[in-house]
Amino acid sequence: MLRSLSRPAVATLALVVIGILLRLWQYLSNASLWIDEAALARNIIDRPVGPLLGPLDYAQVAPPGFLLIQKATINVIGSSEYALRFFPLACSITALVVFVWIAHELLDGWAAPFAAGMFAVGAPFVFLGSQVKQYSTDIAASVLVLATTVWMRRQPDDIRRSIVLGLVGAGAVFCSQPAAFVVAGIGASLALLAMMERAPSRMRAVLIVGCMWGLAFTSAAFLALRTMSPTDRLYMQWYWSGGFWPLPPHTASDLWWPLQQLTWAFGAFGSGPRRTNGGLNYPWSMLFAVAMIVGYLAMWKKRRDVALFLIVPVLLTLAASAFRQYPFTGRVLVFLEPSFLVATAAGAAYAIQLAPPRLQVVATAIVAVLCGSPIYAALAALPPERVEHIRPIMAALTSRFQAGDSVYVYYGAGQAVLYYAPRFGLAHNRLTIGRCSIGNPRLYLREIDRFRGRPRVWILATHLIRRIGELELLNGYLDAIGQRRETMIVPATSDIPGQAAYMFLYDLSDPERLRAASADTYPMPAAEADDSLSRWGCYGTQTPVP
Repeated sequence: MLRSLSRPAVATLALVVIGILLRLWQYLSNASLWIDEAALARNIIDRPVGPLLGPLDYAQVAPPGFLLIQKATINVIGSSEYALRFFPLACSITALVVFVWIAHELLDGWAAPFAAGMFAVGAPFVFLGSQVKQYSTDIAASVLVLATTVWMRRQPDDIRRSIVLGLVGAGAVFCSQPAAFVVAGIGASLALLAMMERAPSRMRAVLIVGCMWGLAFTSAAFLALRTMSPTDRLYMQWYWSGGFWPLPPHTASDLWWPLQQLTWAFGAFGSGPRRTNGGLNYPWSMLFAVAMIVGYLAMWKKRRDVALFLIVPVLLTLAASAFRQYPFTGRVLVFLEPSFLVATAAGAAYAIQLAPPRLQVVATAIVAVLCGSPIYAALAALPPERVEHIRPIMAALTSRFQAGDSVYVYYGAGQAVLYYAPRFGLAHNRLTIGRCSIGNPRLYLREIDRFRGRPRVWILATHLIRRIGELELLNGYLDAIGQRRETMIVPATSDIPGQAAYMFLYDLSDPERLRAASADTYPMPAAEADDSLSRWGCYGTQTPVP
């Protein structure tokens, strides 16, 4: 069978296998739930179906279709990490297979496996495919709507294909909030094309799709408004403030802000090569952004309908960011990255095709960078990716826990600890979950003071805010008033200290040490939270013990 396939097709097949294996590798590694995963998982597990479609606890937001599927999954196969991540994994693998079909449908020659390879081994696609979050669903929804649209355009007068497209788009907006931009962009493009082509049968087909999508969009928007409180919206505005296009522009950089965001989509949003941020972590990321723009232009010359399907959702999302309705940055932008990759492959192929013979050396160098960067990024981010990997900490704690021991949980670890505690047989009444006190870190020390005089006090911590230096503050104070007996640190694979998991055992029963300092006299570090972090940094983090 392989002999009948072209070399690009064989290469693509191999890349699909590699992509699926990478996703399974990450999934089967069974990394611990980190704070956002644990927070959303606790909503899904603890809430009945009705309240699940209202505003969620712990500053979480998710589309209703995703929540209902997750709830059905845990009702059938349990609430383990594997169960909670099964639907995201299925979405990730589905998106890969469908994207490969899109790539071979829209691109020629080796451009198709190049696009497929970027998607198959892309670090955010692999990592987010095994997270108890909706990001892999966003990607799958975007890819499925695009693929169905391209399929429908093969026979644009076929009413049955239009109905299928309408159903796919309707399902997408219920399972993915940013799918609304894809549906709106493609819907507007289809209407424009129907008017330009002046074919009554095509207009009827578009009307069918438009009615189905309009009804689904209205229903999904109604549910979305119900699932976010006004305070949730203000918090999201603060949290994603860096993702809104600053208009009107005040500086020259404001004008180039979209290009910077597109460059970061190929590189790393923010600072550091973190897979959680949605960036592809490519070296020479600006080259990929330029290739993408060239690709959009090349596709406009070749197939304007496809160019519209790819470009208009991007423009609508960018416009939404200008009106501060949806951030154009980070992992919430991954639903557009399939479009970016198709355009990048098209742009690279177009540039190489136009390169004159005397510049073949330059073209070869560009090809080497474009092919080498994704390979380098994939090798640098091989699974398993672990963030706030607290399960080994919980296992060690329960094996060493003695009658009379006390457990203080730094608030950033509260969500994960409350998820894992019953799974390790640790009663909730044994835990003291700390309060978030970013604006006044001295309150952390007052919480520690409750354990003065106790010989065995366990301290659990993850998701530490490095700006405030909370870990150094806690350890410094505990070392001053007590004696450390044990230390266990499970580092994150990203090597970011704040994403590690920590456990310490302290003896706080020595009266002489206890006289050395108190919560009110211990010197505080110079680092302080800014006003916005003090106001919003604790929102949604409080995790009362059931």
